[in-house]
Formats: sequence, structure tokens, C-alpha cells
Amino acid sequence: MRIVISIAFFLLQSQISFAQEGAIYIADNKLYGKLKNGLPKKDTIIELKKDGVLVGKGAVAVSKNGVSDLKVGYWKEYTENGTLKMQGNYRLGSYVSCCMGGACRSFYYYRAGPWKIYDGKGELKYELTFEPTELHIETTCEGGDKLLFGIIKEIPVKYWSDLTSEKIFELQRLRTEDEYAIGIWTPLNGRIFVESKTKKPSIRQEP
Repeated sequence: MRIVISIAFFLLQSQISFAQEGAIYIADNKLYGKLKNGLPKKDTIIELKKDGVLVGKGAVAVSKNGVSDLKVGYWKEYTENGTLKMQGNYRLGSYVSCCMGGACRSFYYYRAGPWKIYDGKGELKYELTFEPTELHIETTCEGGDKLLFGIIKEIPVKYWSDLTSEKIFELQRLRTEDEYAIGIWTPLNGRIFVESKTKKPSIRQEP
């Protein structure tokens, strides 16, 4: 009986040891807490303005490092003239890359659920649903990773004569911006392509 117990204990210890060796540490894995339906543990409401004109209002994710640029929850977005442009919900997503110190998690946001899109006069033009869809993304890790991104899969009959494939392509693209860079996220053929353009540092003019 003692021999059986000893063997069982040894096997259990071996399994724990192998599990620990197989575990991979991922930096920033829970930077925004445990996400629930694409929403972080903490957020805060902000207003975005350009040249004094309101261009967006909604929540951004808050991490242990402070307030981020990641949009989450319900947002209203406006043109540079202050006309309502779009409104709907954003979710937080993530994928794993290979950084200098090992695996690290990167976060982004995407449209999800019903969205209302307006024309240049601020009048409702489309009501469309963005379905979270699994896509492939190339990363600094071999083989890349998978992530969720909002895709328009169904077009209401009333829009068939107006909503062309080119318009759908543009509506599905997502522009992101922070103090360092501007990104364009484009879903195509089961993949997500990210174009990033670094912002030029502003030059301070002395009087």
C-alpha cells in the first residue's frame, strides 16, 4: 500500500513539474484585468477635441499604469466640423507578440455589435452590425497569432442598392491614434493587416 501511495505521489509531483516547465510567462497578460465581454476592469469617460471641436466622446481603458488610448464601450464620434459621424460600441482585444524579454501581450480595440453611421449632414445613413470574427495577425513571433475583429457579415436589404463592396471595405477598416503613431487596421481574406505611421515630433517655435 505504501509503495502504491509513493508511486502516485511521485507521478503527481512529476506532472506539476512538467506543467510548470511548460508554462509560458506573458508580460502584460492582465494589464487591464480580466476582460469581460471585451471590457476592462476599469475605464474612464473622456472627450476628444481637435482645434477646440468635439470629435469623440466615450470611455477608454484604464490599466495599472494609468489611462490608455484604447476605446471601450459606447462611443459617439464626430467629424472635424462637429457633425455626428458614427456611434456604437468598442471592445478590447489582444494578441501575443515576441518582445525583447520574451512573450508579451498587445492590446487594441475593435467595433462590435450594432453601429449607426451618418452622412455629412449628420443624418442616419446605415445601421449595421459588426460581428467579432477570428482573424490571423502576423507578429514578431513565428506563426503569428489570432485575434477578434468586427466584420460586417450581413447587409440589410434596404441598403443593397447603395452599400457597395468598396464602402463595406472602408467601413470595416479602423483608424487608431495615440501620441506616437497612427494605425490603420484592415481585415482582408481572414487576416488583419496593420499599417502604422509614426508621428513627427512637433517643433516648438521660439518667439
